[in-house]
Amino acid sequence: MLRKRRKPGPKPEGVTPLDRLLQYAAPYKSRAIAGMLCAFLVSICQAASPIVLERSIDSLSDEVTNSRLLEYGALIVTVASVQAFLMFGQERLLLAISRLMEYDLRNDLYRHLQKLPMEFFQTHPTGDLMARASGDVEAAVSGTGPVLMHSMNSAFVILLIVPVMVAQNWRLTLLACLPLPLMAAATKLFDNMVADWYEEVQAFFGVVYNRVQEAFSGVRTIRAFTQEESERRAFTVLNQQGVERNFRLTRLSALYNASIQFLGGLSYVVVFWYGGILTASGKLTVGQLMEFFLYIGYLAWPIHGLGAAVNTFQRGKASLRRLHEILSTEPAIADPPQRIEGPEIAGAIEFRDLTFTYNDATEPALRGINLRIAPGDTVALVGPVGAGKSTLMNLVPRLLDADSDQVLIDGRPIRQFRLQDLRSVIGYVPQESFLFSQTIGANIAFGAPDSSAEEIECAAIQAGMGPDVAEFRDGYETSVGERGVLLSGGQKQRIGIARAIVRRPKILLLDDALSAVDTDTEQAILRDLREVMRGRTCIISAHRVSTVKNAGRIVVLQDGRIAEQGSHDELLSLGGQYAQLHRMQKLEDELAGG
Repeated sequence: MLRKRRKPGPKPEGVTPLDRLLQYAAPYKSRAIAGMLCAFLVSICQAASPIVLERSIDSLSDEVTNSRLLEYGALIVTVASVQAFLMFGQERLLLAISRLMEYDLRNDLYRHLQKLPMEFFQTHPTGDLMARASGDVEAAVSGTGPVLMHSMNSAFVILLIVPVMVAQNWRLTLLACLPLPLMAAATKLFDNMVADWYEEVQAFFGVVYNRVQEAFSGVRTIRAFTQEESERRAFTVLNQQGVERNFRLTRLSALYNASIQFLGGLSYVVVFWYGGILTASGKLTVGQLMEFFLYIGYLAWPIHGLGAAVNTFQRGKASLRRLHEILSTEPAIADPPQRIEGPEIAGAIEFRDLTFTYNDATEPALRGINLRIAPGDTVALVGPVGAGKSTLMNLVPRLLDADSDQVLIDGRPIRQFRLQDLRSVIGYVPQESFLFSQTIGANIAFGAPDSSAEEIECAAIQAGMGPDVAEFRDGYETSVGERGVLLSGGQKQRIGIARAIVRRPKILLLDDALSAVDTDTEQAILRDLREVMRGRTCIISAHRVSTVKNAGRIVVLQDGRIAEQGSHDELLSLGGQYAQLHRMQKLEDELAGG
């Protein structure tokens, strides 16, 4: 059963990484308060148990009887049992806060990544994002619960135990506490070093993850060029670099732990030496000396635990900075501030004096595009690679975002539509259809999960995929493998087309969606699609003239501009770029045919 997600607090402008961490901790204040109450009661038990032990030892030194043994034994067991129960409660309450925060943070990160523009994923390697979404999310919050728990333990122990020790013997207490400032200084020194080194380790994990992801995605190419051994050697070198970075961090942590253990041991040495002198002179009883030994342990271990927790927290700060970088990236494409109600989208598309430039480009990809497409019309885009066909396509569902009032749907600027409302009426087939590691049927129904089996089959037939599915033993329940690895390029494209048309969209975008099928299959699919496209606004881009010749209007793009437009026959009669492209492809077909 899924846990109901609890919303973190608001995210003000100029939020810092620590602010963000506190926002995720805020929903669990009541759990933290209950855990701190348990920690306080644990400290009371810790302050009481040495007193019980001291009195039992001194009492039994006078006379040992069964009744006294039972009495003090029962008292010690009772205090220990209550303390154990309360320690379970504090850990159950406080340590779980980290896991709950991790749940919320990972959900928010995943949700936020889905809102970021396409350019973001082109500049951030997939492996690095995977490292942040897995290891960094856990590390960012893992220290929160332990730091809270050990901080409370340390504070309560000092407040409750030190006064009792001072009341017994203030000189011995002062000597016993002398190493504690040194432990705090060592913690501060090591924590700063750990934070910097851990951030370097996490960043390198992103490099390793990205290399692994590329190797798995390109396994066919690696094998085709017999580069398996070369890739193994390269990965071994990369992996060794990661191990060396981790060893450096491990050595630092080991040195820190050893230093804390040594400084904590000094307290025992001092108590044993000076306490022994006091006991020998009769100024301290054996029970009181044992009481001091227990108190030293209760003082040292919470501080040692706090140091370890702060160490973890410092590592988390490095990861939190990496996550904060992503979460602070505002989505470039977002819903309008207020939803504007209007009539149902009919499908008219207009590009009005459109000029579009990619963020990292110096020259526009599209220049001065003016084009109107009436509802139900089919317009084809042709032109060489880089002419701007895909860019123009991606502007319609706002996968890319043009300036205000340059792209309109039904006469309204496209930015006035909520993304959900806009994209729900668009069926989009990109050049490379991405398939999920599911069945053929599930991939077709991806954009319309409520589709019936009949609707899925109908869409597959209209996309020309019906005969291929019939050859699979499991039909529409056939798994396509990761990214559709078990299918051919043409089959993946046809499933992509079926995925688009099963939604019954008002606007259908086919971005060179038939490039991976042969000419005969292409013509058969186009015949089936004519019925689908009837009454829908369609934009088709292609390199082959055979794909677009039956479109109502053909637009030729050249260097991001409209070079010419008209019907197939009109453009042939012009003798321009389209006619030249037609002649070249006709010659290629004749040569290919023998």
